[in-house]
Amino acid sequence: MNEPTEPQILDTCKRLTKISAIIGTGIFMLFIISGIKELSIVRLMYIGFAGLINGIFLIVLAIAGFIHKIYWHKILATVAFMLANIPLSIFYCFIALKSI
Repeated sequence: MNEPTEPQILDTCKRLTKISAIIGTGIFMLFIISGIKELSIVRLMYIGFAGLINGIFLIVLAIAGFIHKIYWHKILATVAFMLANIPLSIFYCFIALKSI
């Protein structure tokens, strides 16, 4: 009997999380280095956009957890990995708001 294949959404969510963190950190570092106040607005807009996209993928991942119960532990680990970006986003948002 063939074992079911791991849902593709796991890799997609992991890549999305990494890319979101890298872009957010890049914008943050650009602001810190350049001191351009307008980047605070860009950062806040990016945090909102990334939060929306990541939130949608998190919901899809939760649905995948109900469909692919055999992979619940990998799905839960991916959810935890995605949620680890929240403290980073809060920190960046705090700095962005303080600098406006």
